[in-house]
Formats: sequence, C-alpha cells, structure tokens
Amino acid sequence: MTGQQVLEDYVETGLASNQQYLKERLNTDIAKEESNISKSGFLPDVSFNTSYIIADGGRAIGFPVGDLFNPAYSALNQLTNSNQFPTNLQNINEQLLPNDFHETKIRVVQPILNTNIYYGYKAKKSMVSVNEAKADAYKNQLGFEIRKAYYNYLKLLEQKVILDSTRVIVKELVRVNGKFVKYDVETKDVLYNAEAQLYQVDAQLATAEKNISKSRNFFNFLLNRDLETSIITDEPLVFKREIYSMVKLQEKALSNRTEVNQIQSGIEASDYEIKRSRGFLIPHISTAAEFGYQGFGYEFDKNQGYYLISFNLSWSIFQGGRNNAQVRKAKLGKQQLEADFSDIKKRIQLEVSTAVYEYEETLKIYDAQVAQLKSSQENFKIIQSKYKQSQVLLVEFNQARTQLTTAQLMESIARFNIKIAKANLNRAVQMN
Repeated sequence: MTGQQVLEDYVETGLASNQQYLKERLNTDIAKEESNISKSGFLPDVSFNTSYIIADGGRAIGFPVGDLFNPAYSALNQLTNSNQFPTNLQNINEQLLPNDFHETKIRVVQPILNTNIYYGYKAKKSMVSVNEAKADAYKNQLGFEIRKAYYNYLKLLEQKVILDSTRVIVKELVRVNGKFVKYDVETKDVLYNAEAQLYQVDAQLATAEKNISKSRNFFNFLLNRDLETSIITDEPLVFKREIYSMVKLQEKALSNRTEVNQIQSGIEASDYEIKRSRGFLIPHISTAAEFGYQGFGYEFDKNQGYYLISFNLSWSIFQGGRNNAQVRKAKLGKQQLEADFSDIKKRIQLEVSTAVYEYEETLKIYDAQVAQLKSSQENFKIIQSKYKQSQVLLVEFNQARTQLTTAQLMESIARFNIKIAKANLNRAVQMN
C-alpha cells in the first residue's frame, strides 16, 4: 500500500466515522423523505372506515300518525262500506340518535388541481439538492483538515529525527571536549558549554515529543477513534511542481464548489415557494368517492349498499392580506439567497487566489531553504573538522551547529508546507 493510499484510507475512515458528517448525510436523507411525503400528495388518498352506533334517549321527534290518519281512514271506510283502511294507527315518537346503525365504506379522495401540492413538492425536491451540497461541502472541508493534520504529524516526526541527529552531534561534542579538558588542551568551561547544549537539545526533544502526542491525538480526534491509536507514517513526501492559471482555477472552483450548488438550489426552492404562495389565485379542485353500506342492523345487502361521488372546488377569496404577505415573505427570502450567491462567488474566488499565492510562496520558500541547508551542511563539515583540530573556537562550532539544525528544521517545515498548501488549493477548488 502506497503512502498516498494510506492517507486517502484515513480520509475515508474519518468521513465514515465523523458524527457531524453523519448528521449532514442524515439531513439529506430526511430531505429526501420529506420530498417523498410531498410527492404522495399527487396520488389518491384511500381509506377504509367503519362505525356501529348503539344509542338510547336524547332528543326525539314526534309524528302524530294516528291523530292524522285514523279519522280520515274511518271516514273512508264508512264511504266505501268496508274495513279496507286501518283505524288503529299509533302516533310515532322517534329518537334522533340512530340505534343499531352501521356505516362501512371505502373513501377515495383525488386532488385534480392543487398548487400547494405541486409547488410544495418542487420546493422539497430542490431542498434535497441543498442538503446534498451542504454535506459535500462539509466532506470537502473535513478531508482537508484530515490531510493537514496528517502532514503536520509527519512534520513533527521528522523534526524529532533532526533533533535526534543533532543530539548525536552534541553528544560527540561533549566527548571531544572532555578529551580536550583531560589533556589540558581546553579549560573546563568548554565541557560545561557542550553539556549545556546537550541539555538544551534534550529540552527541545521533550517539546517535540509533546507536540507529536498532541498532533497524534488531534488526528485521531478527527477520525473519531481512540486518541492514543498509532498512525501509519509511510508517506513518501514527494511533490510535483505545478503552474496554475488563476482564472481557470477560479472558474473551475465556481463549477465544482458545492456551496454554489447549495445556493442555486436554495434559490430554485424559493422560486417554487413564491409560486406556491401565489397559488391562492387558483382554485383547488378535487374529487371524492365513497363506496359502502349503511343502515340499521349490521347487514351487507343491496338495500344497504350505496355509492357517492362528489366534485369539490375551494377558492380562497379573502384572508386578511395573509396570502399577499406570504408572497412578499417568499420574495424577500429569495433576495437574501441571491445576495448570498453573489457573496459566495466572491469568497470562493478570494479563497482560490489566496490558495494559489500561498502554494507558489511555499515553493519559493522551499527552494530558499534547500539552498540554505546545503550551505549550512558544507559549512558545518568544515567547522567541525577544524574544531577537532583546535583551529576554531567553540563559539564558531556552536554557531555552525545551530545554523545546521535550524536549516534542517526549516527545510523540513517548508517541504511539508508544500503538501499542506496543495491540499488547501485542492480544497478551495474542490479537486480530487
């Protein structure tokens, strides 16, 4: 496995385990389900309903059937000289609450024209794109943070290697000065000075080890794993010098950056929201149908079967200016997003230009540090050889050694800064 592949695997691990990124992806899934819910409004709403009523008492209505018809029927019997018409009819007193009554039906409601459903669905669909773009933007930023933390960790490890090498040199200086003192070539102060330098390097090593631990913990924090977990460090630090066109990178960033897509999708959703708010100008039309049974006694026969079909129209005429206020509110929301869109484009262009300048600067600094390192190495070889022959003073040796250590550290920092600057440029342009 290559070193670059190790880093990319760490990035994938960080994305898979990062709770904030997981939350952003869940927000996208929620937006998709909200879109599905809104889409369901186009389909018929089918429901099954049944009820059975047992009732007694309450209000009642009287029908004086006997008082009305008995005298009339009696007169008819006399006129016809027969008993053809009954004369013993009783008055009826019927309670209003139905007793032993059931209704079992299937109800179907189908919207025909409803702007709330149509534009509401379009707006929800656009919000899915908004949430996807937001999640991708967080993914882009998190990937850069992981790469930056990884390079910083490698940088600190290399600095410790440099300090370990410096300690070997200083320890050798202590040994040589000890011999000088032993054979009365130098006084004891040169030995004390060399030992003091050794203590100083040990202190620098302690600081380096502390920084390595902190850097490791931060890297593991980004990956949401145990802070003490070891990190694979077989990254070959090679880089290719590249020359970029500022204008082309800015154009590419504007087409790649998900923040731009996020604002554009938000503006699209606002357009649909405006149209939805204006929907009060258009009536809502729907149809409803019921098929079932109703009647006294829990029976299902042709006498109780029924169907009902209705066509409904609803048109909002006046609501105290609320509809127009909702339209104005939706327009203001769109204006805010349009202002954000202009701002985000300028900010992205600034980020890209800054990233390009920083990348170019790291290359120039690295070239200078490489030249400085070569010079310091050659100078130290000469001074070290002369010091062993007692041809130069200790102060000159210390100065040459300090310059070499500083040059080694600065070259290492400059080399890793190129990788960090390139990662930052990739983030700004959102290049893989």
